[in-house]
Amino acid sequence: MNSWDQYNDESKGFFESYLSINSELIFSDVMTYLPSSGSICLDIGAGSGRDSAFLAKRGCKVKAVEPSELFRRKATGFFKGLDIEWIDDFLPSLRKVKALGHCYDFILMSAVWMHLDSIERQAALVSVYALLKNGGVFILTLRLGSAEPDRMIYEITTNEAIAKAKLAGFDIKHVNPVKGDSFKRGQVSWQILVLTKN
Repeated sequence: MNSWDQYNDESKGFFESYLSINSELIFSDVMTYLPSSGSICLDIGAGSGRDSAFLAKRGCKVKAVEPSELFRRKATGFFKGLDIEWIDDFLPSLRKVKALGHCYDFILMSAVWMHLDSIERQAALVSVYALLKNGGVFILTLRLGSAEPDRMIYEITTNEAIAKAKLAGFDIKHVNPVKGDSFKRGQVSWQILVLTKN
């Protein structure tokens, strides 16, 4: 079983709940690091397409990576007309994305890291580093909380993410304070890392 199978099985509920949260609110503390109009962006694990649409509305050209077929289908219809290209690919290798031969000004990986095991997390960062332009920005959001094996969610830490990011070659630009969960789950909190490639 892959971590995205659950999103296929319960796509309607997940899709609607994710769209209920505003991207501008999620990234309010790191808005200065978000890309400007004309930037080439990669949204890895794009899910409902909420954040891809947010970037596209800022004037960015977005490639949205999502392995869940039902999520891709729903998002493509919902966000029709925006400059978003959907790609069926997955971490840690991102084989199809790499085959395109592009590098990106900005890469986002939101609410994905906890679905990767320790080895996959390091490999994923190596893949992202290779896809980011020199001087580019990578934003990684971390779900902090207990593991949920039935959802293939691993317990992660900020210190581990920072150590793995440095090992992959990233510079740590900003570490946002821990924030509460938008869905009011008391056992879950979130933190945002802003990483750069110089």
